[in-house]
Amino acid sequence: MSVLLRRATALLVGLTAVLFLGAPNASTGSWPAFAADSRHASPAAENADDEPALRLRFGDHSIRSPVMTVSVMPGESIPITVANASDLSVSVGPGGGEAVPGLGGQWLFRAPDAPGTTTVTVRSPGRDAAIRLQVFVLQPWDHRGTSMDGYHIGRYQPRARRGLTSYERPRGFVRVTDRNRDLRVSPNFRLSQFLCKQGGPGPEFALIDTELVQALEAVLAALRERGHAAPTLHVMSGFRTPFYNRSIGNTTVYSRHLYGDAADIFVDADNDGWMDDLTGDGRVTEADARYLARVIQLTLGEDGTFEGGLGTYGPASHRGPFVHLDVRGYPARW
Repeated sequence: MSVLLRRATALLVGLTAVLFLGAPNASTGSWPAFAADSRHASPAAENADDEPALRLRFGDHSIRSPVMTVSVMPGESIPITVANASDLSVSVGPGGGEAVPGLGGQWLFRAPDAPGTTTVTVRSPGRDAAIRLQVFVLQPWDHRGTSMDGYHIGRYQPRARRGLTSYERPRGFVRVTDRNRDLRVSPNFRLSQFLCKQGGPGPEFALIDTELVQALEAVLAALRERGHAAPTLHVMSGFRTPFYNRSIGNTTVYSRHLYGDAADIFVDADNDGWMDDLTGDGRVTEADARYLARVIQLTLGEDGTFEGGLGTYGPASHRGPFVHLDVRGYPARW
């Protein structure tokens, strides 16, 4: 390569770094810590051409993991389709329900008539692949009153914000029991990580969103590619009932936590209950939250735009920095 070509290449790399990472630090002359990871800018984009073992759809959800949670109402029928395999077998676990084959390789899963948990396993012997769906059959609620079986729920807003379906009142909730509390809802997350912290006697209820869990799995994979060997993400706050949300002083009546598709998270590979030093500067500050937010933006966003909520928070006396992530369906930043 000629000297002139090498100089032109170096100039192009420098300009690209300025556009995507910002200018060098004025006092040190060094790039921000994230610059060292710029070659991994978008794992989702880098792997866009990778063919998944099974391209499965369960109703409106495109499932991308070998284990994934889904929620249904009692007796509800949901179509199951696989775009890249036809030699399918579908089996239902002992929790009940049934799966029957339909036209064009489609299957139909009918949920049990009673709330609870079950599994649906879709296999393709020809591709030597399988996906297991952890199915939560929700306990219906008509939103009369403020409690369900003695568990304080509170009140949801009767009108959906902006008329969006994502803000409609939940049709039902996962009934949490000793048997399902620690069920694996994806390869690296469990139901217990997303439960409301209000406590109290009697039964407990929750919501957990498929798209949120899939987003968290994608972010965790991107972090691992960057050398952060976390077994999972610490979910500081997942689902909140309207009652609990108000009791902790949150006046946002449309908080995405109420709908089960939001999580306040941080990276805690050493399991000390505090955000890890992601930037490698020897401190844990809001810069680490911004680093995590940048990973989320690059991993989940298309052309740099993530269609969800993303907010960064610095440390406080009782906690470290963290990031709020939700999958509301339109961009929101703070």
